[in-house]
Amino acid sequence: MKKLYYILAFMAAIFLFVDCGNASPEGTKNPFVKVSVSEKTVNCASGSFEVYVSSNTSWTVTAQTPWLKVSRTEGKGNMSIVISYEENYKGKDDSGVYIPGDPRTGTVRISAEGTIPARVSVKQTSRTFRNPIFRPMPDPYVWREDHGNGAVYYYAVKSNGSGVNLGKSNKLTNLGGTKEVWHLPKQSGSVPVWNRANLWAPEMFRIDGVWYIYYAAGWPSSESKDKYGSDYHTQRTGVIRNRAEDPTTGTWEDMGMIYTGDEYVPGIKATVDNAIYAIDMTTFELNGQRYAVWSGNVSHTDGKQRIYIATMENPWTINSNRVEISRPDMPWEKWDSSINEGPSVIINEKAGKLFVVYSSNGSWTSKYNLSWIMLDMNADPMNPDNWTKSKNYVFWRCDNVSKNDNPNNRDEIGGVHGVGHNTFTKSPDGTEDWIVYHVKRYKENGWDNRDCFIQKFTWNEDGTPNFGTPVGYWEEIEVPSGEPL
Repeated sequence: MKKLYYILAFMAAIFLFVDCGNASPEGTKNPFVKVSVSEKTVNCASGSFEVYVSSNTSWTVTAQTPWLKVSRTEGKGNMSIVISYEENYKGKDDSGVYIPGDPRTGTVRISAEGTIPARVSVKQTSRTFRNPIFRPMPDPYVWREDHGNGAVYYYAVKSNGSGVNLGKSNKLTNLGGTKEVWHLPKQSGSVPVWNRANLWAPEMFRIDGVWYIYYAAGWPSSESKDKYGSDYHTQRTGVIRNRAEDPTTGTWEDMGMIYTGDEYVPGIKATVDNAIYAIDMTTFELNGQRYAVWSGNVSHTDGKQRIYIATMENPWTINSNRVEISRPDMPWEKWDSSINEGPSVIINEKAGKLFVVYSSNGSWTSKYNLSWIMLDMNADPMNPDNWTKSKNYVFWRCDNVSKNDNPNNRDEIGGVHGVGHNTFTKSPDGTEDWIVYHVKRYKENGWDNRDCFIQKFTWNEDGTPNFGTPVGYWEEIEVPSGEPL
């Protein structure tokens, strides 16, 4: 079954434009040679993997390390090659368990006349894991907390029906289980409760030693449709607070709805009527000022989703009108629907740049992808002109795997589609940057089969993030630096 997935994935690389759309040809007559993956991590057992070579000329393949072998030594144009690797064990212990060898790295070189050679670097190590790390887990959120003396924990936050679930683990690659720590209030008496249904996308932060979880909720779909003509138009943002040292303990206090409208006055109390649709709220502090960023509708009657920002008086109070900083105005942002949502903030201190990474298109589609808007950290975030949008999407993959390819819903098969709604974290030792995001297992529209993936990312010379290509289901990846055994 795994081999079937890899065949499908590489066929998708060839025929990407058929179903997933918008991939463009190389568009050059100069000779070139490229590979689908430049780095690969494998475990200590022997095995193999495929690499897709893209070229407009003839090329040769050379394994530059004795423990690596290739299925062909030459080719022309576009085709796949298989790279095999030998096992790497020192022997067996007294119990007959294999002892892993020391980590080692090898290279396969693909070259063509008149081009810069492409290389595939292979690292073999016993310290690997495979995605997904949590399933199902749409809109995943992970907070890393360093408690000192080497005690680092990851808190996984997710919605579970009408509840907020929270888990705790010392491993990013194994978040363990979660349990409910807070539940939406039920209707009591004749006064309507604004947040009694549809709890979405909770995010947790520790601000000045206190824990906060931002979430979206609203009325039951039927009531929202009666008022606004839409199932979810009453979705607003709320926040809960916990003063305990450990957020999995203590009591979560409901701090109410956060104002997200266009008619702010000091002391305004947020309501469904004066606030406007607001989901996926996140927060950051810059130059002594805290800001809220979220996905909101243009108005009560215009349901186009855009990214908004506002200043905050404290973690539960916005004290300004909202300002639009991104709308879906580029082709890759509206392949199937005009949506910007799921903002997440990442800062490159060295480069002095702040990024809001967000998702475009429908979250129920294979077209869901990531882009970013960038701010100079000395500039005013409330001025839309200070934000610069990426020149293309920055993270997307579509393997064209259908539910029909997997009638028995076996775990061994799965494709990567609709990557998005991400967040960021660090490795346990703080030396590596990691992106956390969800993946649709199949290309068909729907909100089912969304699982949590993680992978390491780096930074380009110009200070922008380089997320690379989304990894595949069950692909071997080296564990985060400093992760305990």
